[in-house]
Amino acid sequence: MVKTLFGPAFWLLGRLSFIGSFLVIGSLFLLPTGWVLVERDLPLGQLLPPVILFALLALYVLAGLRIQVAMGVQRLVQLTDRIASGELVEDAGLSSAADKSGLWASVMRMNNGLAAIVRQVRASAEAIAHGAQSIAEGNQQLSERTQEQAASLEETASGIEQLSESARQNAESCVRASRLAGNSREVAQQAAQRMEELARTMARIESGSRKVSEILGTVEGIAFQTNILALNAAVEAARAGEQGRGFAVVASEVRVLAQRSAAAAKEIKSLITESVDGVEAGSRLVATTGDTMAQVVGSFAHVTDEIEAIAQATREQSSGVQAVQQAIQQVDSATQQNAALVEEAAGAAQAFGQEAGRLVEVVGRFKTDRGNDRARVVALVKSGVAHVRRNGADKACADFNDGAGAFVRGEDYIFALDTRGTRLAYAPDPSVVGTNSIDAQDADGRKFGRELLALAGSVGFGWCDFKFLNPRTGRVEPKSVYVEAVNGIVLGCGIYSS
Repeated sequence: MVKTLFGPAFWLLGRLSFIGSFLVIGSLFLLPTGWVLVERDLPLGQLLPPVILFALLALYVLAGLRIQVAMGVQRLVQLTDRIASGELVEDAGLSSAADKSGLWASVMRMNNGLAAIVRQVRASAEAIAHGAQSIAEGNQQLSERTQEQAASLEETASGIEQLSESARQNAESCVRASRLAGNSREVAQQAAQRMEELARTMARIESGSRKVSEILGTVEGIAFQTNILALNAAVEAARAGEQGRGFAVVASEVRVLAQRSAAAAKEIKSLITESVDGVEAGSRLVATTGDTMAQVVGSFAHVTDEIEAIAQATREQSSGVQAVQQAIQQVDSATQQNAALVEEAAGAAQAFGQEAGRLVEVVGRFKTDRGNDRARVVALVKSGVAHVRRNGADKACADFNDGAGAFVRGEDYIFALDTRGTRLAYAPDPSVVGTNSIDAQDADGRKFGRELLALAGSVGFGWCDFKFLNPRTGRVEPKSVYVEAVNGIVLGCGIYSS
């Protein structure tokens, strides 16, 4: 009605600057005055109609200017409210001709500059949050690997310690074995000396046996000669007859003794020969045993040398193992320190990620997309806020629950919650009024009910984004809800991405 009535005035003022508009209005007031001064001789009846006409025309244009300015201020207030709610608009919907003072253009420049800053800060904050998350994940993996490395080093240090103890015991065993081998070598040397003495004794026995055998040969020869002499004596006694009978008896006895001596000498020679053969065999065996003992002594010497070399190598190995053990202990200590530093870095990265997340959350309250839809939602919620202030929460919530009322516009409706999350108004399904939604979760498990109440309680108004099932499409879609606190309750309205 107002736009129709003052359409010509708006058309005229839209083509003039702010100063030009005042000049036109001033001219409309001054023209009849000048005309009256020039034509003052005319009758009053002829002067009044043009004066009244110009005055009414000036008042008409002045009223149009007043209404146009008031409408611009109202729209400017709406724009600043939208910006204050976090909605950074792309198009204000006002022509440059209607912006008489340039204030609207200044606000839009501020809005556009703020939108650019928000986009840049949001991109940087998201990049920082992503980087912080990557750093935190990397630090977590590094911490796990460092802990595993520390555990492995601890096990290695324990194994090295056991190996060092085993090497020490082996060195001690080698020392004892070397001593035993040395003692055995001395015993073997003494046995070799005894075998040499035994060999020399056997050689002397063999030599004596040969001499005895030679003597027995002489005795046997003497017995043989005695037997011959006894035979000769018996022959001579037989020749002598009766006179030589006694001599024959003596000769017979001598012959018997000679035969017995020969037989005994023969037996002794046989025994001596067997003894000589045994002594020769024993001498050869003693000689062989002596050679064997010499080899044993040599082997013991080699064994002693090898055991001593093993003992020396074991001592060196033990020293090397101890050095490795000390190095591993130093590495283990450094690894433990690195693990502590990694944990500190992980904590710092986590804190940094949390701060970046909070920055993303704060910047996310400013919206730069879907300006018309967001303006419609904000306008609906603010009309509900004004309705609550005029009529009280109970009456307003009853009106919000009316599906055919003024606060349900197509798919847009106002819901109301108290500070504990209890539903006070929900036009799509009034039966849920009285239920609690503080722990309501979205498709990702976020408790957006608590976030809505926290936003309304801390800032008083703002946008909250989450994923929810769109009943119109049947799909889970991003949803953006604008909430505002008023008189102890929270009003809200949301839009889906589609």
